Amino acid sequence: MANWIFLGPPGVGKGTYAGRVADLVGIPHISTGDLVRAEIKSGSPLAEKMKEITSTGGLLPDALILDILHKRFEEGKGNNETGFLLDGFPRTAAQAAELMKVTDIHLVVNLSLREDVLIEKCCGRRVCEHCGKSYNIADIYRKAGPEGPEIIMPPLNPKPECADHLTHRADDTEEIVQKRLDIYNQEAGPVEDYFRQTGVLADFEITGGIPETKPVLLDFLHQQLSLQSSRGSKQ
Repeated sequence: MANWIFLGPPGVGKGTYAGRVADLVGIPHISTGDLVRAEIKSGSPLAEKMKEITSTGGLLPDALILDILHKRFEEGKGNNETGFLLDGFPRTAAQAAELMKVTDIHLVVNLSLREDVLIEKCCGRRVCEHCGKSYNIADIYRKAGPEGPEIIMPPLNPKPECADHLTHRADDTEEIVQKRLDIYNQEAGPVEDYFRQTGVLADFEITGGIPETKPVLLDFLHQQLSLQSSRGSKQ
């Protein structure tokens, strides 16, 4: 059983990395963002209220997210899933505590990226309205300095057949992205502290694009699992 969580601010790439790692490990990737968007599209009684909150950069209430996640976990049990890789949740220490009441968590990876890069990256996101594939037109470079290490993130340009069908999410504007980051930063510390105290948190800083970061992240995960296994054998 492998129950993992990827934490990190909006735009850091939790969903992208979680999806690719989950495929390699053979566990389902559960994104609270995807679950929320699916619920909104379903036309349920809560759909309009959820849409109103998310379209202005607000965060949904804890109880609502927990209800949606509980439904997904129950579906997983029925399908004999052997774990999960969760991203986008928990956002608060209270959510983390509630989550730990219903399932074991074996590893929490805290992904980080400079805030100015996060904003530029979010504003560059695009989605093909025909096939649903995601792209990013931002071409990001930062020199190494007091702010941190060198960052090189080339654009993820669309395929020719998608180029004329790109859409830009209404909430991917600098003002709304900054609002989401401010909210996240207020709540992230207690969540990180909660998981750090349980001994399952590991920090990982992103400094490159997906092709460069993916193998480094995989090596990092193997190291963390080896450390956990070593600690477990000594207990």
